[in-house]
Amino acid sequence: MKTRKMFRSPVRALAAAVLTLTATLAHSASTWDPARPTEVKLDSLVFGDNRYTDVVVTVGDLLGFSQTGPSRTYNAFNPANGSLTIAHLSVGNQSFYDVVIRVGGLVSVGGGGPLTELTPTDPLFSAQWHLKNTGQSGAGGDPALVGEDLNVGKAWRLATGTAIQIAVVDDGLDIHHEDLRVVSGKSWDYRVNAYGDPSSSTSSHGTSCGGLAAAMGNNMGVTGVAFNARLVGYNLLAATTGGYGADAVTKDLPSNHIYTNSYGAADGTGVMFPEETAWSEAIATGVTQGRGGKGVVYTWAAGNGAPVDRSDYDGQGNHPMVLAIGSLNGQGKRSSYSEPGSNVLVTAYGGEFCATQTTTTTDVSGPGGYNDGNKPEDISGSPNYTRCMNGTSAATPQVAGLAALLLEVNPALTWRDVRKILATTARKNDPAHADWVTNGAGFRVNHDYGFGVVDALAAVRAAQSWTMLPAQKTAGAEAVLAAALPLADNGTAVTSTLSLQASGISQLEFVELRVTSDHTDVGNLEIVLTSPAGTPSTVSAVRGCVNAQQEPVTCGAGLSSGFRFGIARLMGEAADGTWTLSVRDGKTGDTGSLSAWSIRAHGY
Repeated sequence: MKTRKMFRSPVRALAAAVLTLTATLAHSASTWDPARPTEVKLDSLVFGDNRYTDVVVTVGDLLGFSQTGPSRTYNAFNPANGSLTIAHLSVGNQSFYDVVIRVGGLVSVGGGGPLTELTPTDPLFSAQWHLKNTGQSGAGGDPALVGEDLNVGKAWRLATGTAIQIAVVDDGLDIHHEDLRVVSGKSWDYRVNAYGDPSSSTSSHGTSCGGLAAAMGNNMGVTGVAFNARLVGYNLLAATTGGYGADAVTKDLPSNHIYTNSYGAADGTGVMFPEETAWSEAIATGVTQGRGGKGVVYTWAAGNGAPVDRSDYDGQGNHPMVLAIGSLNGQGKRSSYSEPGSNVLVTAYGGEFCATQTTTTTDVSGPGGYNDGNKPEDISGSPNYTRCMNGTSAATPQVAGLAALLLEVNPALTWRDVRKILATTARKNDPAHADWVTNGAGFRVNHDYGFGVVDALAAVRAAQSWTMLPAQKTAGAEAVLAAALPLADNGTAVTSTLSLQASGISQLEFVELRVTSDHTDVGNLEIVLTSPAGTPSTVSAVRGCVNAQQEPVTCGAGLSSGFRFGIARLMGEAADGTWTLSVRDGKTGDTGSLSAWSIRAHGY
């Protein structure tokens, strides 16, 4: 439990709190010497682009400290208010954590130099091009593009995910894996619907996701983005009965900070899949009640069904409270399978296919799993690891790991703050791609990439001094159609407008678009929403649909009861003004009409 009082005497306050050392950090502790009671010596301090050692400061006021820890990795100075958070302070043989002081002045600095990247000692780190891209070659022999990575090396000087808990909702998690820091007794086995062991010899997918998010650093095997974070596993996809989806995304809500979800609607069908009401309500519970009301972070795979599918067709990816993540290959371009969409927030790395280049991460322990020792791409002598994890499934836990870094460096962030930091600090990848446009707020956006590829260092630095977003406002408007608008068969587009006024939203965060049509084959339809600022968002493209056997089928009347699309790419624009919907029937055959449409804007 944390004490958050203003003490007149920081010396007496620290001396009075007797604590047996319960945890150790990768770095040495800062120290307080009773012989020099007004001073504290810091082992290191990162400020701007430099890292300083043996920094001695005078103490103004003691603002707080914790008797349990650690909850952060490194010391942090906030120039905005002159406060310093000391991760681990040693007073004789006693230890204190998250000691927050107001700095009185600087006494001395032992040394310093430019901030350097942290390079983990894990033997397979050199193969993890998504973390540090030096032009490594994949199984196909083609090298990756140097520098096309998460830019996380320097970010690890500021945060490593300490004290953050990530729930891996998937097919399972090898809770006994040598390279995963799994919370004992808190994983859930949906095969028996009880706490237990969610792992099996076939839970490679979830185990690989867990490793990409948080495999332990500087020990063996591979490195996770948040290598000091802890994990729990929920094997939702191993359940033999339905109805657990809502439960999985709120399981142990008070303990989890992030839920990473690398699953969703069937890929490559072209069919629209609305979300379940119970699941949608559970997500809302997570962002309103999780993390003491600040909200848990939900990362969601955008899907691997391109070129047939768009992420827009997945009701879960369209939810206004999840972060839909796309995938890049080693060249920094959209992975061939990664679904574009107006709901895609950002991208990370999944590579292409195992025969070319994918990500290296944890595999189920022993001879099972992806690395069974029988394939040329297997990692010889390392059966607990694989270099064959790909997909938006691989990209999504990387963003979950980055979210853990943000929450460590600034625990006050809400889930909305995390979303905006990721978007506004993302890097524009594949700059020659034709779909890049500048939205009405000046942000570069792309249907394939969202706001671009996440930049760990830029995001962590932004989080350090981030000003929290104001309370969210929501406003809606519905188009009033005197009669249904006929859609000409393989003809020109029908347009309809609506006006949203007095919303009080000067900066959008997300827009929900609901469209109702009696068209018997939604695969014929191209649907585009244009914001008052003139930014177009495509949510449906003309396509053919297939069944599980890849046989052509009708895409169905997926809009007959109304379908909610989600749009992330309008972030920062004003909500008020005229919104325009364009619907075009682009195929000969089935036809129909536009019956109704509406928007629901979220922002501040």
